[in-house]
Amino acid sequence: MPDFHFSFTLRAFYLIAAIPASILLSIWFYRFTVPPVSRLLKIILVSLRALALLLLFTLLGEPLLSLLTHSKEEPIVAVLIDNSKSMAIRDQHGDRKQILIKALTSQPIENLQTIGVPQYVLFDAASKNLSAFSRDSVSTNGDGTDIGAALKHLKEATSTRNIQAVVLLTDGESTVGTSPLYEADELALPVFTIGIGDSSEQKDIQVRKVFANDITYLGNRVPVNATIRSVGFNGERVEVTLQQGGSILDRKTLTLDQGLRDYALPLSFVPATEGMQKFTVAVSKLPSELTENNNVMSFFTKVLKSKMKVILVAGGPSQDVAFIRRALEGDKNVALLTFIETKNGDFYENPLTAQSINDADCIALVDYPNEATSSASLGLIREAVTGTKPLFFVLSRTEDFTKLRALEPALPFTTGEYSQNEYEIFVAIPDAEDNNPILRLSSGSMDAWSKLAPVFRTQSLIRAKPESEVLGTARLQTITTSDPVLVSRNVNGKKSFAVLAYGLWRWKMYGDPGSGTENLLDEFLSNTVRWLTTREDDRRFRVQPLKPVFSGQDPIEFTGQLYDENYQPIDDATVQVTITQNRQTNDLVLNSLGNGQYDGSLERLSEGDYSFTAKAQQGGRSIGSDKGTFSVGGLNVEFLDTRMNKLLLQQIAARTGGKYYDVGALENLPNDVASLPNFKPREITRTREFELWNLRWTLSLIVLLLALEWFLRKRNGMI
Repeated sequence: MPDFHFSFTLRAFYLIAAIPASILLSIWFYRFTVPPVSRLLKIILVSLRALALLLLFTLLGEPLLSLLTHSKEEPIVAVLIDNSKSMAIRDQHGDRKQILIKALTSQPIENLQTIGVPQYVLFDAASKNLSAFSRDSVSTNGDGTDIGAALKHLKEATSTRNIQAVVLLTDGESTVGTSPLYEADELALPVFTIGIGDSSEQKDIQVRKVFANDITYLGNRVPVNATIRSVGFNGERVEVTLQQGGSILDRKTLTLDQGLRDYALPLSFVPATEGMQKFTVAVSKLPSELTENNNVMSFFTKVLKSKMKVILVAGGPSQDVAFIRRALEGDKNVALLTFIETKNGDFYENPLTAQSINDADCIALVDYPNEATSSASLGLIREAVTGTKPLFFVLSRTEDFTKLRALEPALPFTTGEYSQNEYEIFVAIPDAEDNNPILRLSSGSMDAWSKLAPVFRTQSLIRAKPESEVLGTARLQTITTSDPVLVSRNVNGKKSFAVLAYGLWRWKMYGDPGSGTENLLDEFLSNTVRWLTTREDDRRFRVQPLKPVFSGQDPIEFTGQLYDENYQPIDDATVQVTITQNRQTNDLVLNSLGNGQYDGSLERLSEGDYSFTAKAQQGGRSIGSDKGTFSVGGLNVEFLDTRMNKLLLQQIAARTGGKYYDVGALENLPNDVASLPNFKPREITRTREFELWNLRWTLSLIVLLLALEWFLRKRNGMI
């Protein structure tokens, strides 16, 4: 039998006082009637009016009706089943999938239903509850293993379900997501782990890692660094190839040594076409290796049309100018033209012309403008950078702030009071900018930024613009300030970057070999110029897949944008995408989202490389087309670590109060679960709340009472 509870926002005194007040007010209203009516009718009219007034006053107190039901729920054992691709491996213990199914259908697992209620959950990169377990439920085709997300999925369910224990069947290799140990601690339930697979090193060869530039240029040779790992071979020879489509771009032969070894192999290619390109590093197969699924690894590189044309304009010779010039000239992707100003405002090597500025992809200013800068050259630069030309600016001690304000619309900062007083600073990089493409280093570590030699800045007042992003601030010994040093800005496709310090040559001269600082200035300058010169896609019609590589479980999603000649969005076009692999095609019509945006998705596609063409039509007339490529599958993250991670499973069990079991020794599992102190039924209280003041029928009842009163008054001639 449910329990009922009423609550009000008003004090009970006012609600009790409302009863006589409603009655007395209604009696007073009907003390005299015209024409006189019978006593019975008067009582009925008074009752209707009093009841309506009482309900109205009650609703002002926002009455809330709570309905509480009580029930008992048996303890639940959540059985988490790893459904990732690594569970399909056949190792020295046998076929992991068959071992998993055999364990799930074994007597100890089936006996869990005699002590509680099993709840089966299938997980890979995502989690899915099963209404019941069957052999067909396990497909072992997931592209990732997220044990942490599976445990988090259970934590969310514990608020409504009586989950008291977890049984986890997996090889223990968590390839995506958060730490399983952290989520296990947060779950606060005993986890009984069952290891599937062999924990010893498996005889295997694999492509462990591939590193290549994300962006390169047409006709340039691109280095590709591949890491190959072998285990259990001795003296065998394999071939490592770099491929695109069916073409082999580079190859190396590798002789394998005994034991577990990693081999670093340099490969390279010269891109022949521009656009997003897919490349694959593959190692030849060997007999008796554990799996061939990890013998290949793909990567994507965006190939741009030509070299970046940069002009360097300097206010005069200086050490910073010399080092920046040398670094940019050493970048094979940069075509540099230098203009160094003399004391009379001319230039040493070449005259600065409007044509040279227009031909450039980016303008770099160092110690410019200064006192000697002519208004003519400053005007040419101002016209370019306040238009669409990207700007790279390096501050100096002799900067002329008055002339600099002519460039302020294009700069990522504003200037205030100027001072020539200088002080030494270090550059501090906020944690949030660790993955910024301008600051990212080839070593992969950001520690080098904290090891740089100090540089200088003046005590001038400089602030970053609100729309700018501060990538680095000034650090005085151990005190990190908010004063900007590295500032970027990207507004409406107009980009600028500023280094608000000078003495950058010290980063190169004082860099310690092996510390990662010796080449930091060169990489930083190359990254900055590349970011500035990489233009946003300004095509009026463009369609692209949501990502270049989809897993075999993902829907294939596309997004598109469509604009007219004036870059006004077009919402009523028909956008059709045709996806092709070999001779098979799939058609997809994108949905209009408004404001010129379109999207759509297909169900899963089989693994492979695909091309697509997109066409936009309006009123039967073609108004745009686009094309591209994407891939499905080929992600071998599940095969990088093929051993069963017994240590992790033991840690999860120990930290949660559970127990680890080898898959062949599950006899004690039901008894161990049943002996848990909290493994017992619990009373579940469910509450349903009804806001009576916000329900239609309560308002309808008041209207009905007043309408009935009006009807009786009308019928008896009282109106």
